[in-house]
Formats: sequence, structure tokens, C-alpha cells
Amino acid sequence: MRRIFVILLALLCSVGCVHSKSLDEYAYVLNIGVEPGTTMPYLVTFLVSMPGGGTEEITVTNAVLSAEARTFSEAAETLNAAYPGRLSFSRASLLVLGEDLVREGAQTAFLDFSFGKQDLWQNLRVAVARDSIKELFEGLLTDDDPSLRKIKTAVSKLSTRSGLTMDAGYSAYLEAVQDNRIDAMLTYAGVNEWALSPDLLGDGAYPYTGGSLLVDSTLKTSTAGSAVFDGDRMVGVLNGQHTMSVLMVTDAFRRGKRVFTLPDGRPLVVTLYRMRRPQIELSGDTAQVKLYLEADFSQPQTVPMDSETFKAFVRDRIEADLAAVCRALQNAGSDAMGFGRFAAKAFHSAAAWEAYDWKTAYRALKVTFTVSLGLVNDPRDSGLE
Repeated sequence: MRRIFVILLALLCSVGCVHSKSLDEYAYVLNIGVEPGTTMPYLVTFLVSMPGGGTEEITVTNAVLSAEARTFSEAAETLNAAYPGRLSFSRASLLVLGEDLVREGAQTAFLDFSFGKQDLWQNLRVAVARDSIKELFEGLLTDDDPSLRKIKTAVSKLSTRSGLTMDAGYSAYLEAVQDNRIDAMLTYAGVNEWALSPDLLGDGAYPYTGGSLLVDSTLKTSTAGSAVFDGDRMVGVLNGQHTMSVLMVTDAFRRGKRVFTLPDGRPLVVTLYRMRRPQIELSGDTAQVKLYLEADFSQPQTVPMDSETFKAFVRDRIEADLAAVCRALQNAGSDAMGFGRFAAKAFHSAAAWEAYDWKTAYRALKVTFTVSLGLVNDPRDSGLE
């Protein structure tokens, strides 16, 4: 009996060793991209990381793989056959949708059919690519960060730290598309260019729009600004500063730097912080939004204003920007600020809400923004004059 137990124990240990060895043969898919194909409906691209190495150090090999297919599973099977390693999706963290795809709403059929039975969506952030996804993924590869640690966490950290882009998970994206109470905004990404592009407000003077960043680095791809949706169709782009305005209303904003222009033409940089939840009241065809922020005057700037005049100056410009962004979203048919969440409360059933033509009412909604603004620094210690 003891001999049988020893044999079984030896077999279990040998199985464990075989399994641990096979783990080294996995190629881990970190990013997944989907865009229109040429011969098949979809071009699916994977950014793959494959650990390897000898006894002294572990090396990481990264690669970008693409295949045209009709479904996600078909693409995965094709690339499994073409790549020397078993593909694992356990570390997948980013789903990138091509702009040409989402402008037509063509991603919905792919995602419904391909991702409905997958466990991928729980860990995925979602972004929209202005450029070729293969080119965009290749722009993420660098010898400075072979394990792609920065890429896996960049979107959420950038959103929290700066408010310049939207951090949206796959489940939140699906909820926005299917629920009809708020429209989606997704991170916008592109290959760095020395050019400026206008956003929904027609403002091309501020470079924080994905794909139009005045950036030169070993990472050729950047994320900033946001892709704006009406239902399942992308209808435009907001640059970083205008994205920040939307995040303030949806209570996704924590901190960020705003750039204003002083009367003498000089730029003014102010760091803003969220102080408490926004208050939104919707009644009939009017909505009132109250925001509570705190401003940190960035030195060594000097401004010929006392503290009260300075607060009024910053407050007026934030309110004007909020109103302009809201109008642009209404004109595009995108309720990215989520007023539908409050309009739906007046209905006693989901069927009654679905029968209501909210989008028409939303376009005519009269929205007023009021900002309550405090100062972090004592004006006596700041550059205010």
C-alpha cells in the first residue's frame, strides 16, 4: 500500500513538472485589436509577449500578429497555428477597435458573437485606434520596457492622474451601448504626429487629441482625448481638455491641469481637484449641473488679479467650456454626460423608457452649469497680485 502511495506521489510530481514546463511555452496575448478586413469581415491583431531565457535571466520577446477572419475564435485558431507557442488570453488587458469599424457600428456584431462566451471582457479596457492597429501596436514596443508594464496600466493611471482621457472597461462600454441612458466615451489612441486635429468643438489649437500629439519618444503610440459614441456608432473625438469637462459631470474626474488664456495672451495653468460629487437636477426640458472644484495656482506664474477676481476668471472659463462641450455633444447626438440616467428616473418601467424618444428630447435640453470653486493656496503666498 505504501509502495502504491509513493508511486502515485511521484506521478503527481512529474505531472506538475510537465505542466510548469508547458507554462514557459505560452505566448501571452496582452492587447487585442479589431478593424475591417479586406478579404474577410475583420482583421484581428494580437500584441503578444512570450517569456523565455536561460538559467541566468528571463527574456521577453514581443510580437504583433494579425489574421483576417470572420470571428475572434477563427482568428485565434489561425494565429495559434502560425506562432511558435500556445496563445493564452489570461493576461489580455486592452481591446482596441479601429475607427473605421466603430464609425459604422460594425464592431457590435463581432463583439456580440465573439465575446459573448469568452471570459476576456472582465479584464479588458477598451480604446479606439485612429491609425492601423498593427502600426499602433508596433508603436508600443520598445527595448526600454520589454515587459510592457507601462502599457498595461497607462490608460487607467493617465485618466486618474490627468483627466485627459477616458478609462472604460468592456462591461461599462456594453452597458452604455445597450442601456440607452448614457453614451460611451472610450480612450482614443494614435501614432504620434506633429500635427493638430480639430475635435467636436472644431478646436485644433490644443494637441491632446489621440494621434495628433506633438510627441517624439521611443514609444511611437500615445493615448489622449476620447472617442465619443451615439449608441454603438462613433460620432467624433474630444481632445483632452474637453474630455476633462465630461469627466467632471459624470463624476469620473479626480484631478487635472487646465490651460486658460489670460487677457494679455499668456497661458495660465491651473490644477483642478474634485471636492465632492456633482449635483444634477433634471426637470422637463431643463437641467442644472453644479460642480464643486478646488484650484491650485501653479507657480512661478504671476497673475495681476486678487484671489476673488482670479476665482471668478477661472470659474467663468470652466463654465463656458462645459456649456460648449455640452452643445457639441448634443449636436452630435451623444449623451456622454449621462443626462439620460436622470431622465429615466421619471419612468416606472423599462418598457416605458425604451418607448420614449429620449434622443430628440436630449438634443433640445437646456443645460445650465454652475461651478463652486475654492483655492488651495493662501493668496498671500501665491503669485496672485
